[in-house]
Amino acid sequence: MLIERGDNAISQKIRRMSGEDSWADLLFRSKRLVSLKVRAEEIDFERVEVFIADINKKTRGAFAEFTVEHMIYVLYEDFLVQIRENLNEEKVDEETVTMKDTVNGLLRMRNVYFPRKKGETAIRKRWALMEIRLKRETAQRGRVFLYDANTVFPEFEMSLEELLSILFCDFVSQLRRGNQKDLVRTLIDKFSFHDFE
Repeated sequence: MLIERGDNAISQKIRRMSGEDSWADLLFRSKRLVSLKVRAEEIDFERVEVFIADINKKTRGAFAEFTVEHMIYVLYEDFLVQIRENLNEEKVDEETVTMKDTVNGLLRMRNVYFPRKKGETAIRKRWALMEIRLKRETAQRGRVFLYDANTVFPEFEMSLEELLSILFCDFVSQLRRGNQKDLVRTLIDKFSFHDFE
């Protein structure tokens, strides 16, 4: 599917992500949005800006309003969709995922991207925080999932900001591996077939 500048559907989806669907949304958005901080290396925020520029080049500017904050939202929304549609008590097929699988996956990624081992000399990274805003109800979905995961697995503790940071760092890791062409196609497909409500 070819998407180009002037494609109003893309602009509308981006505005809905930001909580800017109408004038009333703009006036009352501070009540409907929560501020969160995403942690990553400084260069990784720039890396995603370059990725977004490449998307704009490929789509002739259809994603001109798209930002790193929107990218984080897309990654988070994708995580929520996977949980909502595929989480099950037990593994029934390739698509389903259990709470245990999800928790173990998140813990594994946290150990890769944000190691907490004491006594070892870690490579010095230049960390940066990016403040983003999510719709309150979208943030609540993640918090409820994390609470439920902690209830089932008491040793599992993770904040929503930590989850967002992990999802972002995992995406950047895929970019570093050279999967840019597939990632561009996946993002365009998400915008073609998902509403981001």
